[in-house]
Amino acid sequence: MTLLRPPSSSPLATLGGFALGSALFFLVRGVGSALLPACEGHTVLALLPPLLLGPGGIALATSQLGRHPRWAALGFGMAISSLFPALAFGVGDISALRTVGCAGGYVVFGTPSGGRLPEVTVRPGETVEVTARPGGFAAALGPVKLSLQLPDAVLSAALDPASVPANTEATLRLSASATAPSQQYTLNVIAQQGERSAQGQLTVTVHP
Repeated sequence: MTLLRPPSSSPLATLGGFALGSALFFLVRGVGSALLPACEGHTVLALLPPLLLGPGGIALATSQLGRHPRWAALGFGMAISSLFPALAFGVGDISALRTVGCAGGYVVFGTPSGGRLPEVTVRPGETVEVTARPGGFAAALGPVKLSLQLPDAVLSAALDPASVPANTEATLRLSASATAPSQQYTLNVIAQQGERSAQGQLTVTVHP
């Protein structure tokens, strides 16, 4: 993207464009938040102002550059406002949607010490402990129920507890039978909160 340099003779116009763009952003954000139902349309609301202010401000600045310096500076100021506050607040709003349960649910596996765990290795006859944390669910809607889908009788597993608040870890105890062959398996943990559900997959490698 070509970086525009505001006309040096119009600093107040640049500041005015920034103030105008910021005011439009907060106006759209406030009205949209008040009118939109929970979780519906808020992602578009977060992305729309920076997408309009950025290209719109740059188009105004380039079309008026050299002819009307004040208008060009105004457009440059609006383009700046598309990055901050519009884009900065928009990214924060999208992150907040996942936290409050408006985005898709998910299940994260980890170690008891807090690290993330994409897969786990178990020896035949061994038992290991990992954690399973359901995320993307709304805490206000009650606990999340957890259940297991085991791929084969050579593996056994148990969740403790089987129902947890959103974004809270449960302990997953995983065992392989003493006669388990060396192979990779996929264990599924299903998280359910009302009608919403999510599924997490953990790769289990049985190796002597």
